[in-house]
Amino acid sequence: MPGKIFACVTAVIGAGVLTLATMIALVRGTILAVSIADLPLRILAVAMDVFFGTLLLLGCIYLATHLAVRILGVGQAEFPPLPEDTNQIDLPKN
Repeated sequence: MPGKIFACVTAVIGAGVLTLATMIALVRGTILAVSIADLPLRILAVAMDVFFGTLLLLGCIYLATHLAVRILGVGQAEFPPLPEDTNQIDLPKN
């Protein structure tokens, strides 16, 4: 149990630090991209900043959720059965 708590705390701190580092890098990249004098190159730099920023942030989210599932061990849980839909019989006919 203490190992699981340590793993959870480490995963949360690691995901938070990684996300914060990603945001700092994105802000710095955006500042550099908008300071480019050549307009076509600036457009390309901002587009790449948006693309890689989205990719990095999605990677952070994936890492955090993947670690949570691995640590908590809910990956092998059975999916609950769907409730039976009995309200279809009571619908009025037009």
